[in-house]
Amino acid sequence: MRPQSLEVFYEPNLRLAKSRGLLGYNAGYAEVRGRESFDQHQKDLVWRLLGDVEIGPQSTVLDVGCGIGGPSEWIFNRYRPARLIGMEYCPSSVRTAEQRCAGRSLRPIFMRADAHCLPLPDESVDVIFNLESALHYADKRKFIGECLRTLKTEGRLCLGDITTRYRRIFTALGVLNRLNSQLSTQERLWSTDDYLHAFESAGFRLIRHEQVSRQAADSLQDGLTEISHGGWRGARGYRGRFFYLQFIEMLLRRDWLTYDLFAVAKHR
Repeated sequence: MRPQSLEVFYEPNLRLAKSRGLLGYNAGYAEVRGRESFDQHQKDLVWRLLGDVEIGPQSTVLDVGCGIGGPSEWIFNRYRPARLIGMEYCPSSVRTAEQRCAGRSLRPIFMRADAHCLPLPDESVDVIFNLESALHYADKRKFIGECLRTLKTEGRLCLGDITTRYRRIFTALGVLNRLNSQLSTQERLWSTDDYLHAFESAGFRLIRHEQVSRQAADSLQDGLTEISHGGWRGARGYRGRFFYLQFIEMLLRRDWLTYDLFAVAKHR
C-alpha cells in the first residue's frame, strides 16, 4: 500500500481536526450522550482501551498508527513513561505531530514506520497501543507477530478496532480503493473472532475484551452535532467526511459494524 493512498483518505480528517482543535482521529467513547465534548470523548476512548495497564517511569510505550499524535501526548502526559514512540504511516500526520511538539524537552518521539515491520529490537517494549488503525493493515497477522516480537514477556498489547460479521460485503466495497479518493479507506476488516483466534495462535493471553459500539456511535453523534453548529460554510474542506462519519455511526448502531477493545499479554 502506498502512503499516498491513505494520505488522500485522511486529508479531510486533518482539515476537520485543525478546524475543530482536535488532536485525534478516533471515534471516541461516550458513556452518556451529550455530557462531554467530542474531544473529551476521544480521550475517554484512549483511557478505556488502556484500562488498568501499568505504565511507569521506566516503561517504553509504542503507539502504532498514532495519527496526528494526540493520544500519544495524552498517554505521555498522564503516565510519564521513560519513552513513548508514536509511529505513523502517513507522512502528513507525522509532520503535524512533530510540529506541534517541536521545542519541548519532554515529549513523545514521532516517526514514520510501517506496522508490518516495526523498527524496534526484540523484547524492547512494555506496552503497545493501537487504536483504530489496524483496519487499514493488509496483513494483520504480521502486525500481531511484530507486536509479539517487540514486546517484553508479559508486555501488553491494547488494540481497539472496528470489526464486522459481514466481511464479504465490506470486502466487496474495496473496489472504492481504486478511486484514490476520500472513500478509498484501504480497509480490510476482521471480525471479533478473527482477532481472538489470531491473538491466541500468536501466543497472546487475553486479559480483557469489550465491545463499545453504542458508546462509539453516541460519541460520533455528539461530534457530528458539534460540527453541524459551524454550518455548511464552516465545514468547507471536510463536508464529505461529515457524511462518511454519519454513515459509520449508523452502521455501528445497526450492528453492521462493531467496535472492539482488546487487551492481551505476551506469555511466551
